[in-house]
Amino acid sequence: MSFLDFLLQRNIINNDLHQIIREKAGNRDAHVYDLLVSMGDVSEDELAKLKANYLNLEFANLADFSKIEGIDYAALEKYLVLPFRISPGYIHISIHDPNDIEAKDKMNYCLSLGSGHEHLEVKYYIASKSNIQDKFDEINSSKANQITRIILNAIKRCASDIHITPFEKTFVVMFRIDGILEHVKTVSIDEFEKLVISLKVSAKLDISESRRPQSGHFHLHNVDFRMSTHPTAHGENIVIRVLNKDRSLISLENLGFNDDQIIYLQEISSLKYGMIIFCGPTGSGKTTSIYSLLEIMDKTSRNIMTLEDPVEYKIQNVRQTEIKHGIMDFADGVRSILRQDPDVILIGEIRDKETAKMAMRASMTGHLVLTTIHANDSFGAIARLKEFEISSALIADNVTTIISQRLARKRGISGRTVVAEILKVDAMLGNMICLEHSKHDLKKYAIDHLGYKTISEQYSEKIRTGNICDDYEKATYYDLGYETELQQQIG
Repeated sequence: MSFLDFLLQRNIINNDLHQIIREKAGNRDAHVYDLLVSMGDVSEDELAKLKANYLNLEFANLADFSKIEGIDYAALEKYLVLPFRISPGYIHISIHDPNDIEAKDKMNYCLSLGSGHEHLEVKYYIASKSNIQDKFDEINSSKANQITRIILNAIKRCASDIHITPFEKTFVVMFRIDGILEHVKTVSIDEFEKLVISLKVSAKLDISESRRPQSGHFHLHNVDFRMSTHPTAHGENIVIRVLNKDRSLISLENLGFNDDQIIYLQEISSLKYGMIIFCGPTGSGKTTSIYSLLEIMDKTSRNIMTLEDPVEYKIQNVRQTEIKHGIMDFADGVRSILRQDPDVILIGEIRDKETAKMAMRASMTGHLVLTTIHANDSFGAIARLKEFEISSALIADNVTTIISQRLARKRGISGRTVVAEILKVDAMLGNMICLEHSKHDLKKYAIDHLGYKTISEQYSEKIRTGNICDDYEKATYYDLGYETELQQQIG
C-alpha cells in the first residue's frame, strides 16, 4: 500500500484529494508529502508522524537535539539527514525521506571518515523537513556573522524582503512578511558601514560608491537574493528581495482564485496562441500566479520556454532562461526563443516598447505568450500597451485575457490570498478596443456580457465570507480609489 493510499485509509484525505494528488505525484511518497504540505490541509509535523507510522519508524521532534562532535554537518545539510543524539551503542539520526539512498550513503560516508562513531549502530527516525532544516540553521547561526544570521532568520520566517534602514544613531532591520513590514532588530549605527561593505562585496557592487543607487544579486544557503541600495540622508538604504527557487509552487486553488476563475484559467491554459497578461503592482503575486498557470499546462508535448529576471521558481520540463543585463535583454531573448520552435513563451515582464512589440509579434505568429505588466487594473493594462506603441487593432486581435490581482492577508491565519479580476476579450470587446471605445464603455460591456467582476467586488465577497483581514483590505481599497464603491457594497 502506498503512503497516499495509507492516508486515504486513515481518513486524512478524501477520495477527491486522493485522486488529485495521484494525478500530480503518482505514488512517489516525497512528492505526495510536499504537495500535501503546500496545500496546508495537514501540518508538516503531523504528516511526518503519519509517515513514520506508515514506515514503522519512530518520529523525532528533535527537542533533544545536540550537535555531535566529529560529524560534518555542512556535508549533510543538502540531504536533510541529521544526527541528533548518541546513546549506548547507537547514533540516532533524523531523516526526511528514508527512501533517499543517496542521503543514507552520504551519512555512512561521513561516519566512516574517522568521526569516532563508526562503531555505533545507526537508528533512523522520521522528522519533518522544516524541523531538520531549522536545526541546520541553528548550527549555521552559531558560527555565522551578522549578515548570515539576518538572512537565515528571513528564510526561516518566509520573508519576501529584507529592509535595512539607517538613521542618525541606529539602523533598523525589518522583514516583509505576508505583505506587512515587521521590525526585527535595532542596531547601533557603528556596525552599519561594515554590514554594508560585506553585503556589497557579496552582491558584487562598488563599495566606494555611496551617492548613486546600485543593484546586484548573491546566493546563500540555496536561495538567491536581489539587492538594491538607495542613498539617504543617513546612509544607503538597502532592500534585499528573497528569491527561494526551491519553494513549492502553489496551486491556483490555494492561491485564492475562486471556482469560476479556476475553470476559466484551466481552459485558457490549453490555448495555442494569443497573449495572457497578469497585471498589478510590485508584490501583488503576479509571478506566483503565472507559474501556477504554467504548472497545469501539458509540459511534455509542448515546448514551454521562459525569459525571467531573475528565475524565481524552478519548474520541471520548462526551459527557463535568466536575463543577463548587458548580454541579453527581454527583446533579444524573445528573438532567440522564436528560433527554438516554442509553443508557449513566458516573458517575465513587459517594461519597454521593444519587448512589447516582440511579445505581440510572438503571439501573432502561432505562440501562446504569458507575461506581466504594471497596471492598476485590467483596462489599465490595455492603456499601458498603447503607451508602448502597440496599436489598438493588435491588442484587440491578440490579447486573450487580462488578469489583474492584489494580495490580501488571510483572516485568523498567516499567509495571503489572491483577490483577482479576469477580463475575457471576446470578439465584440476586441472590436470596441479597436474602435477606441472609452474605459467606461469597455467595462460596462464586460460586466453586462462577459461576467466581469471588478477587484472591488471580489474584495467585497471575501469580506462577506470572512476570508481576509479588515485592516488590510480597507487600505487596499483606498489605494485603488475604490473607497466609495466599497462603502456602497458593504455598508
